[in-house]
Amino acid sequence: MSRKNNLLSIGDLSKLTGVGIKSLRYYERINILIPAYISPDSGYRYYTLDQTNIVEIIQFCIELDIPLSELKQFITPDGTMNYKDFIAKGRSVAEIKLAALKKGLNLISTIENQMALTEQYKIGEVYTREIPEKYFYVKPCGDSLKNLDRLDIIKSFYDLPYTEDDNEMWEFGFMCEVFDDKCMYYAFAEMPRTFEGTKTIPKGMYICRQYEESMLEAASEGMRANSKGEGYYIAIETEIFTSKSNVNKPINELRLIWMTSP
Repeated sequence: MSRKNNLLSIGDLSKLTGVGIKSLRYYERINILIPAYISPDSGYRYYTLDQTNIVEIIQFCIELDIPLSELKQFITPDGTMNYKDFIAKGRSVAEIKLAALKKGLNLISTIENQMALTEQYKIGEVYTREIPEKYFYVKPCGDSLKNLDRLDIIKSFYDLPYTEDDNEMWEFGFMCEVFDDKCMYYAFAEMPRTFEGTKTIPKGMYICRQYEESMLEAASEGMRANSKGEGYYIAIETEIFTSKSNVNKPINELRLIWMTSP
């Protein structure tokens, strides 16, 4: 009886695993799927049924973005597969990928929630909404935003100490504080926690409005004119997501709150 009678042809292996013949031949060329038998007459490749597991492992590597070259370290020259070490490696990579997917889903949910919020109001419409306490890492910009390169300032926040556990979509923008008839502007980057250099922005009911251009300076000048040295105002301006947005005309949300003291 011919040895090949107990083996699978490359076509059979392709049908069982759903992997194309060209791919199976490529796996042989890089020495991670060696045929159990090659016919000396025809050159046809034949495989054992157990080798379907190897093909599944190869597909597992591809799904997890594990380079196929790394699979070789788990296969000895005689064709023995060290499944224990490979599974440990696969679990580690899968957990990292799963964490990244969860982070991406959290970001998508945040964007969806923000779009749902912005769709409730028209541009220019005044509305109020409660905003939780936030932590802003700030850079003072003086008493005016005129002649200020806003983009360069925002870029300077890129090296802030966010961690892999910080799954939220943090805000960037500009704010001003009006107190005792004085106005101070800051660039800010929202942080997940407070540390040196951050300001705690109070929770509360903010008066809000959406614009296609910056209105922060106009709003702060109005607050300063009305403050008469009494009370403490905060104005915050940040870009927000909308369901349809022109990249050349981002939508800003302006938020205002008044308190009796800083």
